[in-house]
Amino acid sequence: MRKEKSGMNRREFLKQGAIGLGALTSPSLTGLSWAASKDRVTIYHGSGMDSLHPYNHSSSPLYGLWEHIMEDLVDIDYTTNQWAGRLAESWEFQGRKWVFKLRKGVRFHDGSPFTSKDVIFSYNRIKNDKLSLQKSNFADVVEMAAPDDHTLVLVTKEPNVVLLDRLQNRVIISSAAAEKYGDDLDKHPIGTGPYKFVSFKRDGEFVVRRNDDYWGPKAEIREVVWRKVTEEAARIAALEAGQADVIYSVPIHEALRLERHPRVRVEKVAGLRMYFIALNPAFKPFDNKLVRQAVNYSIDTDALIKNIFDGNGFALNGPVGPNVIGHDPSLKRYPYDPKKAKELLAKAGYPSGAEIKFYYSPGRYPKDKEVCQAIANQLTKGGFKVDLIAQEWAIFWGLSGVNGGKLPMYYIGRGSLTDADTLYDQYFRTGTTKRVSYSNPEFDKLIDEEQKTGDHKKRLALLQKASKILMEDVPFVPLYDLADIYGVVRNVIWKPRPDEQILAFEMKIRA
Repeated sequence: MRKEKSGMNRREFLKQGAIGLGALTSPSLTGLSWAASKDRVTIYHGSGMDSLHPYNHSSSPLYGLWEHIMEDLVDIDYTTNQWAGRLAESWEFQGRKWVFKLRKGVRFHDGSPFTSKDVIFSYNRIKNDKLSLQKSNFADVVEMAAPDDHTLVLVTKEPNVVLLDRLQNRVIISSAAAEKYGDDLDKHPIGTGPYKFVSFKRDGEFVVRRNDDYWGPKAEIREVVWRKVTEEAARIAALEAGQADVIYSVPIHEALRLERHPRVRVEKVAGLRMYFIALNPAFKPFDNKLVRQAVNYSIDTDALIKNIFDGNGFALNGPVGPNVIGHDPSLKRYPYDPKKAKELLAKAGYPSGAEIKFYYSPGRYPKDKEVCQAIANQLTKGGFKVDLIAQEWAIFWGLSGVNGGKLPMYYIGRGSLTDADTLYDQYFRTGTTKRVSYSNPEFDKLIDEEQKTGDHKKRLALLQKASKILMEDVPFVPLYDLADIYGVVRNVIWKPRPDEQILAFEMKIRA
C-alpha cells in the first residue's frame, strides 16, 4: 500500500472549489480597457459544434451552448441540488406516468407558441433520428400524450424515478419550424431560449444574439461568440491578449500566474465530471476479466494527480465520487501494483504481455494528452504493449467511435454526474448504449430495480450493490475528479456551474 497520497482529500478539494481564486486579490479596475462589454462576450472552449443537429452530440459543454437557443423542461439548481423548472412549471410522479405542467405564454423565436406537441415532436426526434446520440435517454418511454397544450404525459415501461435526469439537457425544438423547413430544419435553429442563432462555422465559431422577446429575464449581454480552440496555451494567450473573455480548462500551474494579470481572474469549482478509462469486453484482450483487472493494477492515479494536476483533485475509490448518489464508502480502488498486473496477464494467457489500443481525443479534457501518455507508460510497466491513438472529437465520440462501440479502450470523462444511475445506465447496463459492451444479468437486474424504487435508502443500497459488481468485473478504470478552472476577464461578473456549462445569460458586466 502507498503510504503517501498525492492528491488532496475531498474536504480540501471541495473547500478550494467553493471560491474563485479571483476572490483572493482585487486590484483596481480603474483605467483598464475591456473587450468584454454588454455588446459582446467571446468564449474560448476546447469543444465546438460539429453540426447544427441539436441531438447529434452528448457533451456537457455543448449542452450549455445549445441551452442559449433551445431549452429543456427541467434543470438542476446547484445551490440546492434540487430539480428546478425551466419550460416545465411542475411535475408529478405517478408510477409508470410522469405528468408535466408546461409554462404558458412562451413563444419560439419564430413567434409560434410553445406547446406540449412541440415537446412530443422533439422527444420523438431524439428517439428515432438515426443521427441522434441522445436516444438512450428515452429507451424506457413507451407513450407520450398531450391532453392539452400545456400538459405532457410520459409513460414508461416500469416506474422510473430517474426520468427527470434523462430529460435534463433534452432541448425542445419547434414543430411549426419543422413543418416549414422540412429537411432543412437544422439550418434554422429555432428555440425558446434567451438567445437567437446568428451564424455557425463547423468546428469553429458559433454566434448568438439576445432574444429581446424572451419569456424570462432578459440577458444583459447582446451577443455571444464561442470559438473552439483545443490548445490550452492558445486559449490562455487569447485571454491575456484580450481576444477571449472567458476560457475553459486553465491548468493549475497557470492559475496563480493569471491571477497577477491586471485584466484577468481565475474561477474554480469542484467539477461533476468523473474521469475513467473504458475497457470494452467486446474486444480482446478485454473480454478477459483478469486482463481488465491487470489494467487497474497498472495505473497509479495518485501519481497522475500529483504530477500532472499539481494535486488539484482526488482519486476515486469506486465508480462514482462521494458527492454522487449511490456512492459506496466501503469500496477501495485497485492498488498500484505492476508486478501483480504481470502475474494476472500471465494467468490470462499473456505471459509475454498483451497488445492494446488506447484512444483519446486531444484538447477535449484538461491535460488529456499528458494524462494518456503517462497512463501508457504505466501500462507498459504492467506488461502491456500500448498503441496510443489520438482522434478528433467528432470521430472519437461519434458512431464510428465511442457511440458506435468501435473503441476497445479509451479515456473519457462523464460530466454532470449527480446520480450513479446516469453512469451505470449509459455505460454498463446491457443494450442501453454501445459505449461499453459490458453485460452482466445480475447488474442489469439491480439497475432495473433501483430505477423503479422510490424509497431512497433502498435505492441507495441497490446502487451500492451494483457498484460492487463493477469493481469486481472492472469494465473500466476509475481515475479521479478534478476542479474545473476558468479564466475570466475581471469585468465579467460570473460564477461557473459544476457541470461545465458556460451560460452567458448568467453573466453581468461590471461598469
